[in-house]
Amino acid sequence: MIPYEHTAGAGWARFFAWTSLGLGAASLAVAFLVPLAGEIGRAAVVAFFGGFAIWFGLMARSRFRAIEHPVSWPAVLGTVLGILTMVIMAYAMFALVMAIYYGVLLPMAPNWIAGISNPGLGIVPGVDV
Repeated sequence: MIPYEHTAGAGWARFFAWTSLGLGAASLAVAFLVPLAGEIGRAAVVAFFGGFAIWFGLMARSRFRAIEHPVSWPAVLGTVLGILTMVIMAYAMFALVMAIYYGVLLPMAPNWIAGISNPGLGIVPGVDV
């Protein structure tokens, strides 16, 4: 593991901030553009990358604070996008569980069930796609 002293400073803080913004924007785009096909594991992977965006944003924030520099907007925006992605994917998982196991269709993005022939009771993820 790399010690904190080797990743301190403004350069690393900016790197973490822009990486957070990139991961947050990409994970939010994936949440609405890539078909989940009713598979809860795919939603978990998207949420995982949203978590990485949050982590990078918080790493940037701590490094900016250490050099007594105001936190940059990419770090804040990346963290917010990561949180938004995780909240949306938590709802997606809940909506998919309700549709797959209980037959209750909640409002959801079309790409979350794209490719499923029978959205409702009896969905078999990976088979009905």
